[in-house]
Amino acid sequence: MDTEFDELFSFKEYNHSPDGILATVLGGISAVVFVTLSVICMMLDGKAGVWTGSFGFTALFLAFLGMVRGLHSFQDQCRSYRLSKIGTLLSGIMVAIWFLTFCVGLAS
Repeated sequence: MDTEFDELFSFKEYNHSPDGILATVLGGISAVVFVTLSVICMMLDGKAGVWTGSFGFTALFLAFLGMVRGLHSFQDQCRSYRLSKIGTLLSGIMVAIWFLTFCVGLAS
């Protein structure tokens, strides 16, 4: 009887998926780069130059990579998926923000 009870109500501590951690870090880096470049472009009245676009494109790539790795992290068994969810959502949102930013830049 005790083994069935222990099996049903186990409070085993699960480790975070390494890909979920990577996705969260990459999404966070992309968000920090976005905020930093936005402040720089506002301070320079939109005349920051090509280097801001290259940093932005790199941050878009990092966010896309974070989203892919975050989705891949759900395949790990017996892991905590909290950081996988956070990293995938954050990276996906950053991909959308970067894509919209580049579309607005190309339209003007």
